Amino acid sequence: MNILLPPNPHATGVLVLTATALMLFSRSKISLETSSLVILVILAVGFEIFPFSAGGRAIHAVDFFHGFGNEALVAVCALMIAGQAVMRTGALEPVGRILARMWKTSPRASFLLTLLFGAFLSAFINNVPVVVLLPVLISVSARTGAPASAVLMPMGFSTLLGGMTTTIGTSTNLLVVSIAADMGVAKIGMFDYCG
Repeated sequence: MNILLPPNPHATGVLVLTATALMLFSRSKISLETSSLVILVILAVGFEIFPFSAGGRAIHAVDFFHGFGNEALVAVCALMIAGQAVMRTGALEPVGRILARMWKTSPRASFLLTLLFGAFLSAFINNVPVVVLLPVLISVSARTGAPASAVLMPMGFSTLLGGMTTTIGTSTNLLVVSIAADMGVAKIGMFDYCG
């Protein structure tokens, strides 16, 4: 017969903090950054005041911040910053205008070029900047009378395939590379996913 042990107070506290975070994230009056910072401070201070002991070793607040130095997390954040920079500066708008003009002359070739461009872009930057091409695809579907899903779904698949071709294309690939390195597997190169 298994006896259920009472829940660990630290685990209960983290679950309550998670519920509080979800509640704070749903409030529009409190910015996401402020909510995240408050939750992080509460978590760090809580574990510093009430350290968790496991295997004779206490977990303190500094242990929470070691994860921020993980190279996979740093790379994902850098890719997100690069993607937002490309979006906010409008660096891809000229490409979108060229593709929109090409749709008038040769829709099939333009669609193929759009899919290839989206795949190439998401292999190096992440899928976020590809959002710039969505207005072009939606306007094309409205002009041709085709359902939007007929152009948006292939674009989604194209960006997924493009992201899977390189180590930095998706955050999942970055995490796999980091975990593999921690486990002693030979270093995975930039284009090893293609081969």
